[in-house]
Amino acid sequence: MTLVHKTESAPALAMPPRPARGLSTLALIRIFPINSLAACDDELFEELFVERRFFWGRVFVVSDPDGMRRVLQDNTDNYHRIGAIRRIFEFSSRGGMVCLEGEAWWRHRRIINPALDQRALRPDLPTLIELTEHMARLLAAVPQGQPLEIGRTLQHLITRTTGYVWAGDEPGIDEMVLRMGRYPEKYSILDVLPTPRRLRFVERWRRGRSGVDKYYALLDRLVAERRRPDYAGGKDLLWRMATTPDRQTGQTLTTAEIRDEVLTLSATAATPLRAMTWLWYLLAMHPWAEQKLHAELDDVLGGRTPAPDDLPKLVYLRQLVDETMRLYPPLPLTLRTAAADDTVSGHRVPRGSVVAVMPWVVHRHRKLWADPDRFDPDRFSPERAGARPRYSYIPFGVGPHVCPGAALAINEILITVAILAARFRFRLVPGQAIEPTAWTTLRPRHGIMVTVEPR
Repeated sequence: MTLVHKTESAPALAMPPRPARGLSTLALIRIFPINSLAACDDELFEELFVERRFFWGRVFVVSDPDGMRRVLQDNTDNYHRIGAIRRIFEFSSRGGMVCLEGEAWWRHRRIINPALDQRALRPDLPTLIELTEHMARLLAAVPQGQPLEIGRTLQHLITRTTGYVWAGDEPGIDEMVLRMGRYPEKYSILDVLPTPRRLRFVERWRRGRSGVDKYYALLDRLVAERRRPDYAGGKDLLWRMATTPDRQTGQTLTTAEIRDEVLTLSATAATPLRAMTWLWYLLAMHPWAEQKLHAELDDVLGGRTPAPDDLPKLVYLRQLVDETMRLYPPLPLTLRTAAADDTVSGHRVPRGSVVAVMPWVVHRHRKLWADPDRFDPDRFSPERAGARPRYSYIPFGVGPHVCPGAALAINEILITVAILAARFRFRLVPGQAIEPTAWTTLRPRHGIMVTVEPR
């Protein structure tokens, strides 16, 4: 088999509008809630530290690796999530990590990190593989040429795999994961401007954010069951969160805290779905990469179903995943407020300023990446990976606030692509407009329509 890599005729990839210069306050208010990516002007991709002033205050966009390290790792306790994000994820008790700062946040993190790390997830991988095999059988029955929206199709799989990790085969958990995967849906001007406290009650009645309280009783019951002395069920995520004490204080999370954490984690469960949607798009746009992936799958798997031990051997697949998340990072925007004056990249950052670290910008920055808008999985080859700055690739964040579900997301992506790419090709339906759009997660605005072909 001959593999041809035609970089000289690389296709233009889906991009949002990019303003030539910084937006005015009014333009930002109009555009940002609809698509935060379309508010990123050209200067942000040229300069590593940019200051902007708006009527509500100063905003610093930090893409300098040393500056990102200062904000996200070395002095992370000084940078709190902005109020709009905290309000969205307050839920029942304001007890989830998105709403917490300081020691309360660290206590939650010390419990949740080991509950979702690779060692904890390892027993779940065989079932995740079985569930993905079932999805492959369903796709095989789809009439050839029938258009499918790839994100909506794979959403059923991600909902079930996530629900299984959360609570096994518990009825009702998939409905919650599916609902929270769409949370908080649309954003508005209320999420951009400072909102008076007396008006914040409006947010809980917005269509995309109402009805979450219906899952409180379900989660409370599941936690209570797992704390009973005679519990004999699976040691799923809810069990680990309900029974694991903080190694420093000996305290466990309260039922209300677990409730809010599970709802928050479920709201980010679509992260692997976003990455997979863009990966299939990129493979369809670059047949040479798809050919190389097929060759690796044939070589490593030989036509059999992958086992957990096979996943680290799929080196090129992992390069594809990393390059996909570089070009289309599932979590494209991190906003923090400085709690006290600080110095970042040699610049004074006053108390109360907003500091933005944007993977969408960092991953396409011209001073951090060569030809940054081009698809090139070999950027992440073992030979080249060590040459890039450490903080130039941050798809799940970096430092103590790195996404706790990163290991689960990577496993779900690797398993799904390994199984489906071994059996199918996904082809783009002609004539569709594909535009990246984002606020909390990055997705195609109108979805991506594909047809399925057997290999």
